[in-house]
Amino acid sequence: MSGGKRITIRDVATRSGHAVSTVSNALADKRHVNDETREQIKKVAAELGYRPSTLARALRSRRSSTIGVLVSDISNPSTPEFVRGIDDVAVREGFTILLCNTDDEEARQIDLMSTLLDRQVDGMILISQYADSPEVRALLEGKTPFVLLQRRSHRYRDDYVGSDNHAGTQAILDYLHGLGHRRIGFVSGPSVSSTANERLDAFEAGIVRLGCDTDPNLIVRSDYTREAGYEAMHVLAGLDDLPTAVIASNDVNALGIQDAAAALGLRIPADLSLVGCDDIELAGLKRIDLTTLRLPKRDMGAAAAELLLRRIVSPRPGAPREVILPTRLTIRGSCAAPRTGRVPRIGRARAEVG
Repeated sequence: MSGGKRITIRDVATRSGHAVSTVSNALADKRHVNDETREQIKKVAAELGYRPSTLARALRSRRSSTIGVLVSDISNPSTPEFVRGIDDVAVREGFTILLCNTDDEEARQIDLMSTLLDRQVDGMILISQYADSPEVRALLEGKTPFVLLQRRSHRYRDDYVGSDNHAGTQAILDYLHGLGHRRIGFVSGPSVSSTANERLDAFEAGIVRLGCDTDPNLIVRSDYTREAGYEAMHVLAGLDDLPTAVIASNDVNALGIQDAAAALGLRIPADLSLVGCDDIELAGLKRIDLTTLRLPKRDMGAAAAELLLRRIVSPRPGAPREVILPTRLTIRGSCAAPRTGRVPRIGRARAEVG
């Protein structure tokens, strides 16, 4: 065939000398086509470069073999590992993913969810997305299965995959406490994030358990960006008594804290110990050398895809399922024992974030 025309079953039938129905059954490996005929038809199809129509197959099976994946920030260095885990399972099972970036905006999320449903995806995985508003729930509670990853609903029980935020936060606190830190700052993620709230709860319980300073001013509500970390460090630097260690909401946030500390004349770890969360690739660079809580992001993505595919294959209603994976503290050079005596109060002069 020439001219860029798509090869159809009818073309294969003409070349092989068999009826269209016979060709269709042979290519679908139906039993009532004998082996010799099937092999001859498949050979002709390969020679012609025939590829089955995804749309036609979807119409027959009532499945599109696609999964919608919504991420809150495609530029976040953690995002690719979650998506790779999802894609590992999707490819293995013959599915394709459609990736959508919502910029953590609920209105944009609703628009993209509607688009995915209009395209008849077989299921959706929502990574750090809104899940509670009436508009979002109306889309989620249709017939299309979904799994929440990294942010659970505050009001509803859904299929969910996350990390053990309580144990992870406790591990950070135990490590810092063991180094001698008692005045520990905590930069929390946004209140809409269940992950941020679970870590905050664990932090508040942990400092009481360990007998650390419970000054509420040591907790700064922030988000997961570098700029937010920079601002949060300036808030902590304005306290009369500075913390000797800071736990960041994630590694990107920790980079902002690191920048602010340098601008304020604070040395890490001599004047300030710093711990992140996620263990992104940048955290291991020698210049950054960040102690951080490692999340099994690729495994989490794979677990979410496995949950979703089970719902797609067996769509019968059932109790929501939850998968919580363990974390591991990766110790690098950004933490040390606190310096002797108080760190003097730092001026609140600001520098631009590059």
